[in-house]
Amino acid sequence: MTAAPAGRTSADRAAVTPTAPDHQTHITNRRTEMFLMHEDMARAHAAQRLEEAARRQRAHRLVAAHRASRRAEEAALRAHHLLSLDIGS
Repeated sequence: MTAAPAGRTSADRAAVTPTAPDHQTHITNRRTEMFLMHEDMARAHAAQRLEEAARRQRAHRLVAAHRASRRAEEAALRAHHLLSLDIGS
């Protein structure tokens, strides 16, 4: 039997040496950590897709508003032109 190094007892070695329950806890913690990491990545991906969809909707509404404004201006010009023709006759 070998002697323990100076200053260390067998109880100290047992405290430093990883045991099966600690190893199992580490594996369980790592599994949970990996699962949560994948969940976080999925959540971030979903948030990114929602933001892109919101950005597309804002752009679509802006284009529709410009189009409606342009049509309203054209209608106003036509109405003004028709009124000027009626006044002149």
